[in-house]
Amino acid sequence: MGDRMTLAGGGQLSIQDEGGMVCFEATCPDDRRGLYKVWLNGEGGRMLLGTLVPEGGSLRLCRRVSKAALTQGGCWPVTGGECILAFAFEQGMGEWAQENHPERLFKDDSLRRMAAGRSMLLRREKEGFCLGAQFDPRRPFPLPALFCFARVGKVQGQHYALFSFDREGNPLIPHNSGQNGGK
Repeated sequence: MGDRMTLAGGGQLSIQDEGGMVCFEATCPDDRRGLYKVWLNGEGGRMLLGTLVPEGGSLRLCRRVSKAALTQGGCWPVTGGECILAFAFEQGMGEWAQENHPERLFKDDSLRRMAAGRSMLLRREKEGFCLGAQFDPRRPFPLPALFCFARVGKVQGQHYALFSFDREGNPLIPHNSGQNGGK
């Protein structure tokens, strides 16, 4: 019997030790938003396991890797894993949608940690994306490390702190366009 763990960003990873080889199976719900990659974490490093593919209504990846390759990559034993949105499909650009795992959008570890566990609004844009976090001046500012990159606007009638990012998930300095966040 193998080990089973929850992937950061959503999904499950099962690990079956087969002597000199290790069999991995990763699954996560298919939100049809793009291509997701699974990364393995170990005490000595991080290693790409592969890209999830649609199968039976979910996304799935099966792969066998030698223990030698895992050890060389600093990922044996495996201490955790991540499911990250690697390529977003362009459908739905310009429209706000609920994003329950905004951490999937970032490559940077500190941004992933900051966004983890938050529910935000997401809008795809030509050069990247915009995230909206509900804003109330009487409450702590959402994503405080990105305070200087925020603008406040209304989306769907409510105030949001709006953060723009390029395609790689790097924050962009807001424009003073006079527009609010809604479309």
